[in-house]
Amino acid sequence: MSGLLGLIMLVVSLMFIRACLVSLGYYKEPILSAFQRYGDEVGFSPLFDAFCWGMILAYLIFLLVVPSSFLVLIGIFLFAFFTMLYWKVRDSIMNHPQIFLRFPQWYREVVDHTTREERRKLAYMWLGLPLRTRLLYNAQHDEFRKWVELVVLSVA
Repeated sequence: MSGLLGLIMLVVSLMFIRACLVSLGYYKEPILSAFQRYGDEVGFSPLFDAFCWGMILAYLIFLLVVPSSFLVLIGIFLFAFFTMLYWKVRDSIMNHPQIFLRFPQWYREVVDHTTREERRKLAYMWLGLPLRTRLLYNAQHDEFRKWVELVVLSVA
């Protein structure tokens, strides 16, 4: 049981780190891949994802410190409750973007300076980049901004 809990904790920790990197703007892949879809842009909240993964990670750490079968039942109940709450407030998240939809600065710049079609092409161009180049652009926002401008000029 301890090995399974350790594996779950490792996966949740990685997802929490990923959500934090997306929220801070150092991992651009999930946001850029959301641009690929046809039709209206599907919004998601990277900050809300980081909060959810952080809560799950805190619960697992607490479960490791104080092992109890009662806590497992409370955790299952809280997971079901928060899942239902998320589905209930999902539409409200989109109605209050100033609170829930906190994106990094590079996202706002891309959305302000490009059309929907240009963002789709930008997402597909991102997928064509080699891994080392994507890692470079994830870490250096100025270089990413220059790349976006070059892609927008080339597809215009």
